[in-house]
Amino acid sequence: MKRASMMQYSQLCLAAIVIVAAGGVVGPAQAATASANATANVVTPIAIAKTADLVFGSFTTSAAGQTITVSAAGVRSASGAVPMTGATSAAAFNVTGSGALTYAITLPTTVSMITGTGATAAETMAVTGFTSNPSGTGALTAGAQLLAVGGTLTTVAAQVAGAYTGTFNVSVDYN
Repeated sequence: MKRASMMQYSQLCLAAIVIVAAGGVVGPAQAATASANATANVVTPIAIAKTADLVFGSFTTSAAGQTITVSAAGVRSASGAVPMTGATSAAAFNVTGSGALTYAITLPTTVSMITGTGATAAETMAVTGFTSNPSGTGALTAGAQLLAVGGTLTTVAAQVAGAYTGTFNVSVDYN
């Protein structure tokens, strides 16, 4: 072989060794592409509307700390011998929203009911122990559900006679 050919042969051999050492024959780069969908589901906002108030009825008190309970089913009971008359009811709310979604229920912890000015302890009664049906979590059926709420009223010493009122909030929110 001639010297020029020998040099070209050496260069070709060296290039082959570099290609093999680099992982084989280098070809054109390849790219891959995949597609995905973006989705969203807008639901009807959850809503709550009162249809009935929590009513404890009429009663007399003879001592502090007497309790009257109206269950979420609307059943009234009392501690001790508390003479009671008149109609009672659990509070009732219509909850509406989307389809069959579930929702969390938040009840108050305590509510003050007052008569007159409410300036004295004898003009105030506390409602505590709120319960609901459903309890804790509700489930809409065809976008609606009835929510019932009960509670326990506690008297104080020398409770002043009169009509007592208080307002409480019940909140619902999708899970």
